[in-house]
Amino acid sequence: MDSEDRALRVRARRTRRAGERGGIPLPDDPESPGTAPEHLREAEEYARQAMISSARAHDRAAVLLEGMATAHPEEAELHLKSAARHRRWADNDRSLAQQYAPRSSEPDRL
Repeated sequence: MDSEDRALRVRARRTRRAGERGGIPLPDDPESPGTAPEHLREAEEYARQAMISSARAHDRAAVLLEGMATAHPEEAELHLKSAARHRRWADNDRSLAQQYAPRSSEPDRL
């Protein structure tokens, strides 16, 4: 199992408990009765922004790796394979951001 397999299986766990500072309760959290819809929207928007940020970081890493492939031809194949993985991860993050975007918000440039 390589790092890509592990990365694709990562699942978000619940946020901090509602009683903790800054915690946003989840709708299915048995320890937080009466979850307010605005808290859920905030959590959705935060998760979407995190996915967008992650996609941009993967894009930057891919550009860097492609530049390294040009600068070091003897290792170009490895750098280009890594860059392709980062591009796939960026595409995956963008699709997740679109799939789980809050229904009431304007679409953000991905």
